[in-house]
Amino acid sequence: MLLFLNLLPRSKHMHILTAIPNCYFRNLEHPAVPPREEFQMGNRFGVSGVEQFSWKDLLDSFSCTECGRCQDLCPAHNTGKSLNPRRVVHDVKVNLLEKGGKPLIGPKGEGTSSEESLWDCTTCGACLSVCPVLIEHLPKIVKMRRHLVQEKARFPEELLNLFENMEQRSNPWGIAPSERGKWTSVLGERSFKPGETEYLFFVGCAGSFDSRAKQTTLALATTLDRAGISWGILGKDEICCGDSVRRLGNEFVFDKMARDNVAMFRERGVKKIVTACPHCFSTLKNDYRQYGVELEVVHHSELIAQLVGDGKLKAPKKAGQGKVLFHDSCYLGRHNDTYAAPRAVIEAATGASPGDFERNRENGFCCGAGGGRMWMEEQTGARINHERVKEALKQQPDTICVSCPYCMTMLEDGLKDQGAEKVRVRDIAEVMAEALNDR
Repeated sequence: MLLFLNLLPRSKHMHILTAIPNCYFRNLEHPAVPPREEFQMGNRFGVSGVEQFSWKDLLDSFSCTECGRCQDLCPAHNTGKSLNPRRVVHDVKVNLLEKGGKPLIGPKGEGTSSEESLWDCTTCGACLSVCPVLIEHLPKIVKMRRHLVQEKARFPEELLNLFENMEQRSNPWGIAPSERGKWTSVLGERSFKPGETEYLFFVGCAGSFDSRAKQTTLALATTLDRAGISWGILGKDEICCGDSVRRLGNEFVFDKMARDNVAMFRERGVKKIVTACPHCFSTLKNDYRQYGVELEVVHHSELIAQLVGDGKLKAPKKAGQGKVLFHDSCYLGRHNDTYAAPRAVIEAATGASPGDFERNRENGFCCGAGGGRMWMEEQTGARINHERVKEALKQQPDTICVSCPYCMTMLEDGLKDQGAEKVRVRDIAEVMAEALNDR
C-alpha cells in the first residue's frame, strides 16, 4: 500500500485522489473567462513556468484521467494541427515533476508546449464541455499566450496589424471610427439617448465595418423597429469589446478597451445591451464582470425569440429558405448555453425546425474563427471551416443559418472553396427580416 501511494503522484492514476477535489474547486462562474491581470511595475505577465500557474491549474494537471475526450472533440487536433489539449495539461504535470525548472513553452517535447500548438487553439470550449473531471484547459493556454505576447513579443506575423489597429483605431481593420455608424443612413439618426432609449445596440466591429455582416446589422435593426423596440447606437464612440485581443493574450490592450467601455456605459446610463455577435455578447456579459459592471446583455437570437413569444413579431409560416441547417456558434452555445433561442427564431420565420449538423449543440464543431483565429492563417493541416462545410454538404442543404458574423465569414469562404456557392448562408436576423417582409 505504501509503495502504491509513493508511486501514485508519478503515475496516470493520481486522478483517483484528485478528481473529486478538482470538481469541487471548479470555477463556478465561467471557466472559459481568463483571469484579469494587474499592470504594475515589476509584475510578470502570463505564464512561462509551472510555478506561475495557480494551485488550481496544477491540481487540474494531476486530475487528468487521460481519457482523450478533449482531443477527440478539439477542432485543431481533428484537422491535423499541433494542438492536443490533453497533452497541454499532461505537460504541465510532467514539467512540475521535473527537477530543474524546465521551460514550459519551447520545442515540442515531454513537459513543454510548442508555440505553434498554443496558437492553434480556437478557444471553442469543446475540451471544457467534455472533460469528466472539469479541467479548465482554456485559461492555461491564454496565460501562456499572454507570456508570448506581452513578455516576449513573439506571435504570428499577421497579428501585428491587428494589435496596432486595435491600439490606434479600436477595431481590427484600422478603419476610422467615424465610419462605424454609417450603416444607419437608410434608417436615420439612431443615437443612444440616456434615459430615453431602452437598448444599446452594441453593433460590434464586424457588424459596423464588414460589408456582409452589415446586412445582418440592418436586418436586426429593422426587425427591432417592427417590434416597436427602442434602441440606439454609440456610433463613432463605440469601440471594440476586446474579445480577440484578450483570447490572443494581449491583455494590456483588452484592459484599456474594457475600462473605456465600462466608463462609457456608466456615463451614458446603459442598462440593457443587445448584440448580434456572440463574441461581443460573451465578453460584455461575462468578462466585463471583472470590471465591476453588471449589465443585462442579450444576444439577438434571445431577444427576437422573446419578441416572437410575446406576440410582438408575427412572421408568416413560409419555408422560403429551403432545407435549413443551423450551425451552433461556440461562444453562444458552449460558452453561454444558448441553443434553443436561435432555433426558435428559425422555426418562427420558416414554419419548420431547422436541421442539425451531425456534430451539434454541446458537441458542435467550431467554424475556426474563435480565439483570435479569425485574423490568422491556417498553416498546417486541413482548414477547420472546410471540415465544417464538408459536414454540412453531406445533408445537401439549401441554407445554412448562423448566429455569428465570424461563422458567416468562415462558412461562406468554405462553401466558395468547395465550389458550393449555391448554398446560402444566412444569419437568423436576416431569415426573420425576410419573413416579415413577406407579410
